Amino acid sequence: MRFPLRTTSPSRRLARSGGAVAALALGASLMAAPQSYAADSPTTKQLLDACSWADLCEFHPQSYSTYTGPNHQVGSTAYNCASQTNQHRIDWSDTTASTNSVGVSITASAKFWEVYEVSVETSYRHDWTTSHTDTESDTVNIPAGYKGWIERGTAKQKATGWYEIHFGSRYYGHYIWYVNDYVSTGFNNDNPKAGYVNFKDARMTSAERAAHC
Repeated sequence: MRFPLRTTSPSRRLARSGGAVAALALGASLMAAPQSYAADSPTTKQLLDACSWADLCEFHPQSYSTYTGPNHQVGSTAYNCASQTNQHRIDWSDTTASTNSVGVSITASAKFWEVYEVSVETSYRHDWTTSHTDTESDTVNIPAGYKGWIERGTAKQKATGWYEIHFGSRYYGHYIWYVNDYVSTGFNNDNPKAGYVNFKDARMTSAERAAHC
């Protein structure tokens, strides 16, 4: 959600400490009671892109948590058409990209992401990257007449907060804008083993047996 500073005064000469306090109070108020603005307001993407040239772009973290992402298959499915249990090697690669709640693409060179990354790492002492890839090769035992595959639940982290962006001249009619309720998720670099990798198997259907055996 995007919000301008609600003031009619043209002055933007706020002391940094005083401005931060005012922003925090206003940010909390606006997040509690969101409002709609006319079509001539900037989009969230425009505001975040403006971080690269605005007078000030700060991210104010509010919370941090870790969790395990939803289970998903990695690698291909292996089929055992033999009459005894056999070993099969499954090679897999899984990429976890950082995403956000506002639908703006995250790249390592984006200024708004640099601001976010530094702020979160400073506040919570957790490393953050735009993308992480794991590549493994696992050997699994598949019973006769069964298919086997690997499921993964990725170790992830999440941080929430809001952006405060100041402009040297009025931008869409205001000197200060906020992007509230910002949430970003990504790979948990500090504790990757918090996730899991499981082997799954199931008897082949007649159609699968006809297709693979």
